[in-house]
Amino acid sequence: MSDQSLTSGQPASPEPDRVLDLAAGYCDGLATAAEVADLEAMIVSSPEARREFLAFALLHGQLSLAAEVRKTPGGLEAEVGRDELSGAARPSRWPPAWLFRAAVVLVASVAAAGYGLRALWPAGADDLPALATVTETRFAVSADAASPLEAGQRIDAGRITIDSGAVQIKLRNGVSILLDGPADLELVSEMRAVLRDGSVVVRVPKGMSGFLLETASAEVLDLGTEFAVRASGGQLTDVQVYEGAVVASHAATSSRRSFPHRVSAGEAVRFGPGPAGDPERIPYDEDRFLRALPPEPAMGQAYESGTADAHKFGTPAMTAIPVVAMEHPPAIDGRLDDWPGGPGFRAWYLKDQAAAEWIEGRMAYDREHLYLAARVGDPFPLRSHIDPDLDPAKGWAGGGVQVRISTDRVAGWPVAGNSYGYYWAQNRPVLPTPQERAAATNPRLNHLVMWHHAPTGRACLSIAHGMTYEQHAGNPSGYRGAFAPFADGTGYTLEYAIPWALLEAADDPPRAGDVLAAAWQAHFADASGRVWRRQIFEVRNLEEPYRIGVWQRAATWGRAVFE
Repeated sequence: MSDQSLTSGQPASPEPDRVLDLAAGYCDGLATAAEVADLEAMIVSSPEARREFLAFALLHGQLSLAAEVRKTPGGLEAEVGRDELSGAARPSRWPPAWLFRAAVVLVASVAAAGYGLRALWPAGADDLPALATVTETRFAVSADAASPLEAGQRIDAGRITIDSGAVQIKLRNGVSILLDGPADLELVSEMRAVLRDGSVVVRVPKGMSGFLLETASAEVLDLGTEFAVRASGGQLTDVQVYEGAVVASHAATSSRRSFPHRVSAGEAVRFGPGPAGDPERIPYDEDRFLRALPPEPAMGQAYESGTADAHKFGTPAMTAIPVVAMEHPPAIDGRLDDWPGGPGFRAWYLKDQAAAEWIEGRMAYDREHLYLAARVGDPFPLRSHIDPDLDPAKGWAGGGVQVRISTDRVAGWPVAGNSYGYYWAQNRPVLPTPQERAAATNPRLNHLVMWHHAPTGRACLSIAHGMTYEQHAGNPSGYRGAFAPFADGTGYTLEYAIPWALLEAADDPPRAGDVLAAAWQAHFADASGRVWRRQIFEVRNLEEPYRIGVWQRAATWGRAVFE
């Protein structure tokens, strides 16, 4: 940036990255006196630079003197003496008081200009409207059955947790948040929220900035934008920007710090749980996140009265499924004409044999592979938009079939293993024992999701091992899969061959006479292939309590009987 640009009648706007680089260098004690002077000149002369500096200050919590400074009248020059501004700076780990005070004055000036930052100070008025309002829902199932979410509902600060479906809320300052389940979001204020799990798309009104979204591994501050964030079990955070830009960094903890990163429209990054550093650049996918709720289908979104539990936990009747031996490997073509015998089970949604949603499931094996096949009645077949490369853990959400199977021949059936969620679900006052912690990481507890990716036509597979769900392999090497639509458009057939090696059993695959654990789910989405609607459960241990999900506790899985 030249001296001429600082003194001319129309100062040039500095590059945003230059402002952030200077601010970060100063806070890390690496900036020279000349660089500090450049930074000061930028934030005095340029509204854009002030906005970028404000974002940096907010993101790193450098506004601790706000209450004191607000008592002092005057602008930047009145608050920060000219001698301080023009004098040589002495680098330090954290900026001196003048930079704190300058940041606060900038906050006040930006707020006065209409950037919606009043939430930085106590609300002071008792007659403010509710923090947020639910504007729309689609097939939303609240994690708290006693507190369903409905359009028009007013919400105050606190957690919003949904097991499935989608909810759109609008904060009283106009910020819109679309929550795609399963998800857990805490509203802290109209300018701050914490995403513990799941996906959100945030839209900030034009002319406003400063909304902060936190996850376990990242912090994202908007600069007037539309952006999406996906938090995965406290491990990974993906950030994608549709319009405008955000400033993002690793979550600030006592053990690490990182420089902020500007993420602009058309870019996407991933923050991991490891040591701080530059985030990983990942592909930008316009269709990855749910940006708007699709039109409500004619069938309606409400579930029948009294069926909430059945919708969430299913109405399984079968306790076992045969796994037949294959003399010759089947052709993986979606036809099933070379499979012996009939289906292992058939189930309908809520046991209604007139329902459009139903599934027939089959299992078979040989020395090298596990074979899975199903015929599925689905009003909106083969429309999933879940990207196996970016979101393998959520492959079920656009419609598909999920099979859980243990290949642990020593453990047999029932098999031990509880998820993290098992211990806090329904306020269960239980702490895991060392043995239970070990059982939860058993790699031979396999979670398989099979779905058809409509944009590419791929037969997709994701695999997770253990009950901690910390890693999902998307389209791992070695499997084969095929889908075939019904001629009348009412459903589809799927067929998969999965090597025992992918199921951690290459050295000791199941054999005739084994009784292992397995459970099935069929998932159904809306016409867009983006919003999950309902599911069918089958093959379950009916001796286990009904209100425990098969995703929470492996002991709930039924029996897979190898013939």
